[in-house]
Amino acid sequence: MPGNKPIQSIQRTFRILYLLAGEEEGMTPRQIAAALKIRPGTIYNFLRTLELEHVIERRESPFRYVLGFAMTELRRLDEQRHLLSVSSKVLLRTYGKMPNANFSIVQHDAPYTYTRFCVETNHPGVLQHRREYVLPPYTRASCLVFLAYSSPEQQAHYFRTFPFETHGQSTWKTRERLEGFLAKIRRKGLCILDLPDVPLLTWDENFTFRMSVPIFSPRHAVVAAVCGYVDGAEPVRVHKSVVRLTREAAHQIMDQL
Repeated sequence: MPGNKPIQSIQRTFRILYLLAGEEEGMTPRQIAAALKIRPGTIYNFLRTLELEHVIERRESPFRYVLGFAMTELRRLDEQRHLLSVSSKVLLRTYGKMPNANFSIVQHDAPYTYTRFCVETNHPGVLQHRREYVLPPYTRASCLVFLAYSSPEQQAHYFRTFPFETHGQSTWKTRERLEGFLAKIRRKGLCILDLPDVPLLTWDENFTFRMSVPIFSPRHAVVAAVCGYVDGAEPVRVHKSVVRLTREAAHQIMDQL
């Protein structure tokens, strides 16, 4: 029956994913095309689309495609429905208390940190889903929160993926300075990007005051973080209000997990 005819493009997409799932080192486009008996020109269109959706990701040296973080995100979405439901409601209530600030829920799929959703001043009161936004390493409060609470194995993976000399040295100068700041996060239970700690940041029109508080599961694992951010030119009292509300939001979420 015509209605039972499978959609070829969807079939090919799943076959690509199954191929990559079985290859720890990934595969080149030509290898994928040969395995599926598809012309290389056709396979490139599939790969570009899947890469844009973070279902697969490209690695260099050597050039390969591997499964992307969106695959584990789908599993996490299914497992963490309650966390996401609770945190979305808390985030909207928090924004309602301070509509001149921005708040987001951030999660970590080692070694990547990404925004799950946010409420920002440019879209007042609207919960925006931004799973495609991956935060840059070493310079964002939420990235540093997850790094601070990572296991030694996870930290090693992070530093391999984002070499400190390439991605972090211009901000932190030395690994020792970074490690000292990560220890400060663990002592205080939150991350505030203070200027004395991060010499790269300067008070200019582009500076954003950012802070982040980890969300712990009942088993004491960091499952997400609440991030608050506001224009750096705002008075200190505004920064303090962001810190207070972000901490309260994290505790409200944890109380309901």
